Amino acid sequence: MKKRENMLRVRFSEAEFEMLRVLSEKAGCSMSELVRDHLGKIRVRNKQADRERTMMLNRINANLNMIARWVNTHKSSASAVEVVSHLMVIERHIGELNT
Repeated sequence: MKKRENMLRVRFSEAEFEMLRVLSEKAGCSMSELVRDHLGKIRVRNKQADRERTMMLNRINANLNMIARWVNTHKSSASAVEVVSHLMVIERHIGELNT
């Protein structure tokens, strides 16, 4: 085992610290071991990317609402071509969210 020379100080609320303590007790290891053991096993989310994704989904939702409102208002003259073109734009935006 390599010698551990680096140390990270982390501040926890009482509730967070207690949760970590309980989890480490259940796992039968120290709190440090618990954190180290889970380093490669967790998914870290990029909060900025999450905010951007949420904004994009909100815009897509607004577009879908406008399309639905237009179709309901103009049922007799609803152009399938127009509706499909709008839906294709929305589909493209959704695809961008997955990249």
